[in-house]
Amino acid sequence: MSQLLNYKNFAEKLDLKKGEILLLNSNFLNIFLRARSEKKTFDFDMFIDAIFSKIGKKGTLLIPAYSWEFCKSQSFDSNKTKSICGSLPNYFIGKNCFQRTNNPIYSFLIRGFYQRYLCSLKNNDSFGKKSIFNFLIKKKAKNIFFDIDYKDSFTFVHVAEQEAKVNYRFKKKFTGFYKKNGKRRKISTIVFSRKLETGVKGTKIDSSFDNILIKKEAIIDKKLMNINCQIIDVFKAYEIMKKLFKNKKNEYIYPVYK
Repeated sequence: MSQLLNYKNFAEKLDLKKGEILLLNSNFLNIFLRARSEKKTFDFDMFIDAIFSKIGKKGTLLIPAYSWEFCKSQSFDSNKTKSICGSLPNYFIGKNCFQRTNNPIYSFLIRGFYQRYLCSLKNNDSFGKKSIFNFLIKKKAKNIFFDIDYKDSFTFVHVAEQEAKVNYRFKKKFTGFYKKNGKRRKISTIVFSRKLETGVKGTKIDSSFDNILIKKEAIIDKKLMNINCQIIDVFKAYEIMKKLFKNKKNEYIYPVYK
């Protein structure tokens, strides 16, 4: 079977630079369906290698590998616990080419220059000043959304909510057992969680927020080989969200109730 993508050409069209820090969110369902219908293949390893070849050894690639298992069973295995973030992280979990970070709820798979540093962080406060999210903000990373709308998975909104101390969320501590490389230990982590008694279902980023990002040159939309891609400047987007919360402009980002 032939390949669905020219991986090298695809990575070229993303306009990536050496030394960049990238966070890659993805949804491969439509890609797999298209590959099956066209009797072609899609290779995760070749896809990631093509992206990594563009950012080079000084670059860093992160893939969200979030899991709610620790919240439910108070147990997490870095090499085995599956992610809710789709097929890409679940393909690479437990493989040597990526290392998983220490937060048992908001973990990331890391490859590249900052791998050792990021995988050494305890970041017990998931969205706090020492979290990986804040690292990505400070380093002005790019968040790439591969065939998924950023409004459905831009987790940095919770960092801005925590900074603004919104009244529909609170800091909740989860305690359980964390296993990594055969060693098991008891840990606690904090998540800025929904106040369920208020009936809040989640946080919505309104479509009108797109125009603000465009105006501030914080987002790039691309259609590459019939695949939708969005590239967000994490620092710019976060600063915009933080200002909106400060000025109480709630028509762009707001809680959704049941």
